[in-house]
Amino acid sequence: MVLEIEVPSDEVDRHFATAYRHVAERTKVPGFRPGKAPRQVIDRFVGRPSVLAEAIDHLVSDSYDKALDQTDVIPIDHPEVDIDADALAEGQSITFTAIVPVRPDVELGAYTGYPFGLEIADVTDEQVDQVIEELREQQATLRPIDGRAAAAADIASVKFVGTIDGEPFEGGSADRMPLVLGENRMIPGWEDEIVGMDIGASKGFDITFPDDYRVETLQGKAAHFEVELLDLREKLLPELSDEFAASVGDVTTVDELRAEIREAMTQRADAEGRHAFGDRIIDFATSNANVELPEVMVANEIDIMRDELRTRLAQQRIGMEQYLALAKQTPEELASELREPATRRVKTLLVLSAIAEKEGIDATDEQIDAEIAEQLERYDDEPKLREYLTSRRGRSYLRMTLRNRTLVDTLIERALGTDATAIAEPATEPEGAEPTEQTETPELPKESA
Repeated sequence: MVLEIEVPSDEVDRHFATAYRHVAERTKVPGFRPGKAPRQVIDRFVGRPSVLAEAIDHLVSDSYDKALDQTDVIPIDHPEVDIDADALAEGQSITFTAIVPVRPDVELGAYTGYPFGLEIADVTDEQVDQVIEELREQQATLRPIDGRAAAAADIASVKFVGTIDGEPFEGGSADRMPLVLGENRMIPGWEDEIVGMDIGASKGFDITFPDDYRVETLQGKAAHFEVELLDLREKLLPELSDEFAASVGDVTTVDELRAEIREAMTQRADAEGRHAFGDRIIDFATSNANVELPEVMVANEIDIMRDELRTRLAQQRIGMEQYLALAKQTPEELASELREPATRRVKTLLVLSAIAEKEGIDATDEQIDAEIAEQLERYDDEPKLREYLTSRRGRSYLRMTLRNRTLVDTLIERALGTDATAIAEPATEPEGAEPTEQTETPELPKESA
């Protein structure tokens, strides 16, 4: 799509003023403080072409964004701009063109009348009992053991030194390590050697590391350990009584606690079933649609997914270079690995956008403003987040997120027969295509569509 953008003379003057100011601020002109050199001096010292280039950058960026705000055009990449630099002058308006790459047309297939339905998992008595046992575990106390040897499920504290061929190895020693005997935190067979030991006793034994041990240098190696049992305790679970029930919930009896747990688990099962149903609807609609994906959208999505990975790694204090070394990947191999999920995410975005347009579903400015306010409140009005959310790109992303959420909810309600606007459309999947079940709703690109 081609946009013809006219910039009035007062706007041109404003961008020239900005250009002169920025050039002056970063240029050291003898005899003048930074940013204080007059225009004629800047022209002589730096050159008019540098100022002109700066003015064009500001003018094009600002005017292009304003033009987009007045249209329904949603670009998928940077525009190709054609502006006559020789015609740009202060006190005069100017017109330039921007060739905007836009999203491709989507050929929708069936996206209602699904050959599957909402599935809600039953909540069993055994699951309720498991939650109660977990609550008892959380309230457990530890009692010192006296007069017997270590047994499975005891909490032991041990001191040990490990050697291979008579030499200590990294990670093979500890002065005091707690272990729950039987949880197999150590290598297979190691904890079994502790069972039967008395407090204060020492023992030596040989053991071989598994061939698939996480540390390659230790795989298959025979090691010798000298171990001393320092302490031994047993876990005491509270009695399942009305008093216990009152201590862990807003209830007075065990029966009320069971009912409360069952209700919470039922609500979670309903939410998870609905979420999974929404995932299958999205996959069904995407599988039945045809669209030619622009390479630039896939490439941009790969960059986004790489940034998401970098953020997750940073939370674990792992750098990208370290991750690639551990994964034995090059940056190019990582990009290749991300291509398939990136392609799937882009297609999902485009298909949902096309369905939303067909159904007349969109997010209002009021909904977007409310979402911005909610997120800023949640994150203590973080300045960078505010800058992003209130930008055109940020609002577009929120609009996409809210619109798609409404769309999927609408399609779910139609499938369940609870939406009066339900439409009748035959469900015909393409031959050989089966929706892929996912545990999470597909992540969408960080741009609106």
